Amino acid sequence: MNYSIQNLENIIKESVMALLKEQPRLFKSDDDINERTVSGELASKISKYVKGYHINCEYNRMTDEHGNQIPKRIGLIPNEKNKSLVYPDIIIHRQEDGDHNLLIIELKLAWKNQGKKKDIKKLNCYINELNYKYGLYLELYEEGINEMRWFQETNENNT
Repeated sequence: MNYSIQNLENIIKESVMALLKEQPRLFKSDDDINERTVSGELASKISKYVKGYHINCEYNRMTDEHGNQIPKRIGLIPNEKNKSLVYPDIIIHRQEDGDHNLLIIELKLAWKNQGKKKDIKKLNCYINELNYKYGLYLELYEEGINEMRWFQETNENNT
């Protein structure tokens, strides 16, 4: 299936609302649940709607031109020779090739979103360097979605 931003946004919204209904404690700032826990549970919800792709959390590998799995790296620091190793919160992709990188999600919980600028920079790098079709900065709070910010192609002005 060919997924548009609108299709994906509807899937993300429905997945967040289902997770909020089933596990409201994940959204409570007083409980301060780890972001990785929320990402994993959200990825599970998303996987019910997205067909033909793998949905992974913290997936730190990518496929090179020879079909080998190599570390996922992007250029976070300008003019740095060695690119940074990265572990995206949630990705929708096909593990066997780099031509089907559909969506990368950087998730933050509103009460601890200090890394927002870095996440937005990472999203632009994923799109421009690793050929992800879309990127999403997703910020959650106690009532669900606090912010959804979409990226595609070159969005240098969004940093």
